[in-house]
Amino acid sequence: MKSLKDISWNVTEEEYRADPALSYSTLSKFNREGFDNLEHLFDKTESPSLLFGSIVDCILTGTEEEFNDRFFVADFPELPDKQKDIVESIFHDAKPGESWDNIIDAVILSHIVANNYQPNWKQETRIKVIREAGREYYDLLVLANGKTVINRQLYQDALSCVEALKQSESTKWYFEEDNPFDKSIERLYQLKFKGEYSGIPLRCMADLIIVDHKNKIVYPCDLKTSSKPEWRFYKSLMEWGYWIQAQLYWYLIREAMNKDDYFKDFKLVNYRFIVVSNKARTPLVWGFPLTEAITDIQIGEHTLKNWRGIVTELNTYLTENSSVPKGITTVGINDIKEWLEHE
Repeated sequence: MKSLKDISWNVTEEEYRADPALSYSTLSKFNREGFDNLEHLFDKTESPSLLFGSIVDCILTGTEEEFNDRFFVADFPELPDKQKDIVESIFHDAKPGESWDNIIDAVILSHIVANNYQPNWKQETRIKVIREAGREYYDLLVLANGKTVINRQLYQDALSCVEALKQSESTKWYFEEDNPFDKSIERLYQLKFKGEYSGIPLRCMADLIIVDHKNKIVYPCDLKTSSKPEWRFYKSLMEWGYWIQAQLYWYLIREAMNKDDYFKDFKLVNYRFIVVSNKARTPLVWGFPLTEAITDIQIGEHTLKNWRGIVTELNTYLTENSSVPKGITTVGINDIKEWLEHE
């Protein structure tokens, strides 16, 4: 029996992240921030919520060895996010194994300024606070040797979310262990696919794909850890453009299946989001029934831009090095009335 893994893009996660093909995160960011923030489009994004999602995802879909390779769990004083960012930036610029005491004040101050930390304080006070507050966390970063340091409470919260997902009547089927004596159901984690649209390279990495070989059905799923209660996920979908992810991933998986003699006749159902909140821990499954749409969608007062248009527009900006957004003329007169009507 053929596995969907056989037709996926078989590269490491590091190779996947380094590939220049456009991904959901890039398209979603461009859809939210537009032309004005184009120069920061490919900046690496980090946040407490993204970190928590990565921890849950790794525990749920990976192995213990993979978790231990990525994360270092330890107790340490809780630092405000800004102080934590400063210490981490100092660590990344320091020599391997360099002690905290060897970091001179001028270096600490440069990172304080770069992070715009307490600009109204005296210079000596800013340095003293970071030097005293950051010591233990810096030492842990050295000890972790490149791993992401997380505290035990965050780790326990992640374990609780994983347990909720495995116990909930709405989600436990998705994370059951495959029966070694029944190969008809196959659960595959972090499968990667690469394709193109109008010659523009695209890529995706799906959290979970369940293949029902007997009934020829493929279920594409994405795991979301939300700061909102699970029953408010539709708000997160609008805020972060998750419909773009659903449609793009579905397209790339479907294209790969269409090219394969075994999978071309399988049904690929609409994308599903498996959602858990660290606050409510009441896992729910949300389906997106408009996954296969090929044009913009109007739902009430909301316009959901189709990823095809976003890809085309972004590719134009990136390849032509545009100095102004689409619709603006640099050689004639721009109509204020027209732009206000479309604002």
